[in-house]
Amino acid sequence: MRNLREEIKNMLSSMGDGRSSVSPYDTAWVSFIEDTNTNINGTSKRPLFPSCLQWIIDNQLDDGSWGEELVFCIYDRLLNTLACVVALTLWNTCLHKRNKGVMFIKENLRKLEGGEVVNMTSGFEFVFPSLLDKAQQLHIDNIPYDAPVFRDIYARREVKFTRFPKDLIHTIPTIVLFSLEGLRDLDWQRLLKLQMEDGSFLTSPSSTAIVFMNTNDDKCFTFLQNAVQKFNGGVPCSYPADIQARLWAIDRLQRLGISYYFEEEIKDLLEYVFRYWDKENGFFSARNSNICEVDTTCMAIRLLRLHGFDVSPDVLHKFKDGDEFFCLRGESNKSATVMFNLYRCSQALFPGEIICEEAKNFTYNFLHQYLANNQSKDKWVIAKDIPGEIRYALEFQWYASLPRVESRLYIDQYGGADEIWISKTLYRMPDVSNNVYLEAAKLDYNRCQSQHRFEWLIMQEWFEKGNFQKFGISKKEVLVSFFLAASSIFEVEKSRQRLAWAKSCILCKMITSYINQEATTWNSFLMEFKNYRDMSIKKSNETKEIIVLNNLCQFLHQLTKETYQDLGKDIHHQLHNVWEEWLEENNTTCQEAAVLLVQTINLSSGHMTHDEILSKYTNKVCHMLNEFQNDQICNSSKARDIELHMQALVKLVFSNTSSNNINQGIEDTYFKVVKTFYYTAHVSEETINNHISKVLFQKA
Repeated sequence: MRNLREEIKNMLSSMGDGRSSVSPYDTAWVSFIEDTNTNINGTSKRPLFPSCLQWIIDNQLDDGSWGEELVFCIYDRLLNTLACVVALTLWNTCLHKRNKGVMFIKENLRKLEGGEVVNMTSGFEFVFPSLLDKAQQLHIDNIPYDAPVFRDIYARREVKFTRFPKDLIHTIPTIVLFSLEGLRDLDWQRLLKLQMEDGSFLTSPSSTAIVFMNTNDDKCFTFLQNAVQKFNGGVPCSYPADIQARLWAIDRLQRLGISYYFEEEIKDLLEYVFRYWDKENGFFSARNSNICEVDTTCMAIRLLRLHGFDVSPDVLHKFKDGDEFFCLRGESNKSATVMFNLYRCSQALFPGEIICEEAKNFTYNFLHQYLANNQSKDKWVIAKDIPGEIRYALEFQWYASLPRVESRLYIDQYGGADEIWISKTLYRMPDVSNNVYLEAAKLDYNRCQSQHRFEWLIMQEWFEKGNFQKFGISKKEVLVSFFLAASSIFEVEKSRQRLAWAKSCILCKMITSYINQEATTWNSFLMEFKNYRDMSIKKSNETKEIIVLNNLCQFLHQLTKETYQDLGKDIHHQLHNVWEEWLEENNTTCQEAAVLLVQTINLSSGHMTHDEILSKYTNKVCHMLNEFQNDQICNSSKARDIELHMQALVKLVFSNTSSNNINQGIEDTYFKVVKTFYYTAHVSEETINNHISKVLFQKA
């Protein structure tokens, strides 16, 4: 595990502009550029970037095609192969490879007829016809240019042209800038005003290449030269991808449950992202882009917000048209993964953020329909289990999603290095999709689970010795309490906090049961507790009161002792005070024990302070959740009230944390405890049992 952690740390700290696989298509377009300086004296023409041509020569697949080797997508293979065939023909080299590529195109062309639109690569209807025209101009034989399937693609192109009038293309940045090589009759000099700071046209090497061929622009050349050098002879389909790589890497690490190993690296990555955050327009995959899309924007909002950065979701208005949300203006169909990310973002809302409410409602309905239609594919990524990810998010909204439950399920859903991303071609993002993350997640999960199962043995022994059955407490209740604690505070080294949580929960039930059953009051029990000071001596009289007092005092004594041994902090006085305060509340039920749990956990972590406002909201919302859970009829008004209080709690925990005097770990504990109350109020007993089995007893 140590080696894997170091490998991941190195990956995160060396992310740079984002790592990506080489695109044969874009590499071919860059290879089309002629070195005009070599033809002045009548010498033979040659490419300005010969390494791109060499990359094409070196990377043909056995079947004669170019493209992603392990996943066959007909759009990807035909586009890449036709581009490379054109490049070899243009420079009159390796014609045997060219002929093999032509044969592949001819034999596989018919597969376009059955190709699913959802798998169509980005801008295919723009860029493929442009390559066909180029192939015809070079008189490349044996390609059936009049095939009906080609006519259909040309027709699609004309339809798409209507969405992007020529004047619009030249005036404001649009997604068409990513595929300029597929357009005709453009004013290239006029387009230069839409160039990005790095010299590219929306990060696309192929689009930048066609502009350079028509303008000889120095910034275009610098961008292309940097890309070729960065990727050792070829170029990717998009460069840079620094924002996308950082955000999606953090998201994967969090969902896999291993982000806690890389807190410093994640902080650095998010500070980098925040440095380029455009609060008016949002984000694209790369910094300083002149066009933005909702996918990267909403991922940034969610991750930045949950790490204490001050970001507003108001920018989401840019991606709303009527009642619908879109990723990019002019898109022909919506992406399930984009709507999934927007749905997750919309749940981390603060009070009054109506745009998040609207986004949540729209995406919830969209994703439900996606599942109802038995769909499983996406336009931007080929992943292992998109429906499974969506189904979990819909069934367990963020408030009810316990960290270790999500991680255990996502470990099964994450495809690792098998994930393929879709742009103009298929590509890989090793910063985001790799087997190192997956292997580390499995090892860490199993290591933590082994510790949890050992602690469960301790809990069972404690339960048997404490005579809890006399108070109507079952072993199953103890298991559920421990599961909630272990699913929320799961790190191996936090055994003390985990056991403190689980035992406190059971002791609260024991005390409540005793007072409800016996002819006594909370005040009289409190007086007995205050007088019961010698925790080292167990009273021999086995009355129910003595059993309760023995269990409580021994627990407090043991927790005080362990905390002092591990942290050098004496929590005896504070620990007794929080339990006395809880008893003084004269509660007849256990719901307001939430703050008691928080304070006990935080004291066991060495945190000696607490937040009065957070405590107030925590008790209030947990009281409401218990009432909601006990109602036989679903009360929409009560559910809405809970939602509003949860929004307020989220704002208290996550907004401007860097300026608070309260330790972030203290605030996190409040939210973790509240989430377990939300979980038990909304999740069926059968599902809880399934989660217990999966989380505590099934290895990853």
